[in-house]
Amino acid sequence: MSRAGAVVVRRATPADAEAIATIHVDAWRHNYRSWIAEATLAGLDVAARAAAWRSQLEAGAVVYVGTHSDIRTDTQAGEPLGWVSVGPFRQSESARPEVQTLTPGWAELYGFYVAPRAQRQGVGSALWQAALRWCLDQGYREVGLWVLADNAPAIRFYQRCGLCDLELDQGFAIDAQPLVEKLMARPLVMPPR
Repeated sequence: MSRAGAVVVRRATPADAEAIATIHVDAWRHNYRSWIAEATLAGLDVAARAAAWRSQLEAGAVVYVGTHSDIRTDTQAGEPLGWVSVGPFRQSESARPEVQTLTPGWAELYGFYVAPRAQRQGVGSALWQAALRWCLDQGYREVGLWVLADNAPAIRFYQRCGLCDLELDQGFAIDAQPLVEKLMARPLVMPPR
């Protein structure tokens, strides 16, 4: 897909649930095909994820979607091409003690995906800026996220966004497949007024 114009980012609504779920499944199948078992990827269900997203959005989840706008008519062009979900850092009982101690008061990017056909077109950068603004507006001092340890393209993107690997890797499993994820984070600084 060619870039039709600037990226427009807006807060997602329940009407975006199916598009968010489709991007989620497509991105997993495209980005994770080398790391997650093919049977797991084939079993991803857009309808089930759409229902879950609809419920989360109706409950007030903070999710931003990015689309391309048509600069000639100043209107949005098409469906969402990516999304980011953000909120308070989730505290897991199974997390390493260092993570539990370090992350209170942090924001977390829960999920961050761009449709494969729209990657490297500025959608991810625009979504990052929206998430960053939300974190700053909410008064968070740090933002973190978990990323698959083998996902070098995502790690490079997050590094360009100023996040650093905290070297607090932890194991987890998807459908009994062991995987490792990295905690990346960066401090948040309020811009001068």
